[in-house]
Amino acid sequence: MEGIMAQGLVFALVTVFTSLCLAASPAKIKKLVDDFDKLQTFKMIMAGQGPMPLPDDPNMPEQPTNPSNPPGPHPPQQPNCPPSTGYPKACVEAVCSHLSRFDCDEQGELAEITRNCRNVTSACVNTVCNRVSRFDCDEKTELFTVTQMCRGLMDVSCIDYVCSRLSRFDCDELSELRKIADQCR
Repeated sequence: MEGIMAQGLVFALVTVFTSLCLAASPAKIKKLVDDFDKLQTFKMIMAGQGPMPLPDDPNMPEQPTNPSNPPGPHPPQQPNCPPSTGYPKACVEAVCSHLSRFDCDEQGELAEITRNCRNVTSACVNTVCNRVSRFDCDEKTELFTVTQMCRGLMDVSCIDYVCSRLSRFDCDELSELRKIADQCR
């Protein structure tokens, strides 16, 4: 089935490309090529593969020109922003596991969840949602609040430790967990 869809996509692109090239200006051709590149990048991301970094990406290590010259250190990262790991599949699955299945079955809904899952671990989403009432983590707005408080917090052991030192009732609301997550950064 995927092969047929891929062949159909290629046929459609070739047809469009051919018709545009026959009477197309250089601007239209450039737009077509750019759109095709965007489509290929989107397909890679949806398949769980991140696009390859560009050669001038500052996060790429420098290639030594001399074997006796080791590569230099990586440039500093922005605070609480680990390097992008591509499509946040685990976080999307964690968010969708707390939502109704009807809230995670359309492309637009998944795109919104994927945007909110950028730099968020599934462990943080699950830790926070397991500490609050089931009804405090079953709607998109609540889960987007959770992803916002978890953004950049890669190690949830701090939340677990702080909550283990507090009363159970001091660690069972989203507002309390937000304060703890902010302190754990």
